[in-house]
Amino acid sequence: MAGAMLDVVLDDSSVGKALEELVGRLGNLTTPFNDIAEYLHQSTDDRFRQKVAPDGSPWAPLSAVTLARKKGTGILREKGTLQDTLRKQVTSTELAFGTDRPYGAVHQFGQKKGASGSSKGRPIPWGDIPARPYLGLSSEDETEVILIIHDYLSEPVTG
Repeated sequence: MAGAMLDVVLDDSSVGKALEELVGRLGNLTTPFNDIAEYLHQSTDDRFRQKVAPDGSPWAPLSAVTLARKKGTGILREKGTLQDTLRKQVTSTELAFGTDRPYGAVHQFGQKKGASGSSKGRPIPWGDIPARPYLGLSSEDETEVILIIHDYLSEPVTG
């Protein structure tokens, strides 16, 4: 995916430690990663409805210029394409969740006026686009991911 992605990795965070323990027990994380990805999709959809970042802060409001150009007042939601292109990539050792749309990264991280070049002598975008993070783990998400992992750790091993 070339747009914006959330990578869940093994690190020294509580989620990373729980994943490391799960790797030791299962070896193949495809099934738990699919469950985690499903949860992340639901959580991200909720953020789109609430118009908030993973940390709970509200997205920047639309500028008057943007409101005059677009149909409706929805933030990150003119046609719903960005939200509808959220996808997962899961292997036995990796989970990636995000969008392949280049503008997904623009909205996640923001972009300065003219950063995409120009069209007919006008900068693209026509003004600064503030970051409106929609991908990431909230503290509630971290807790839920740990609970999903715990469910797998507490299941008896079948041999």
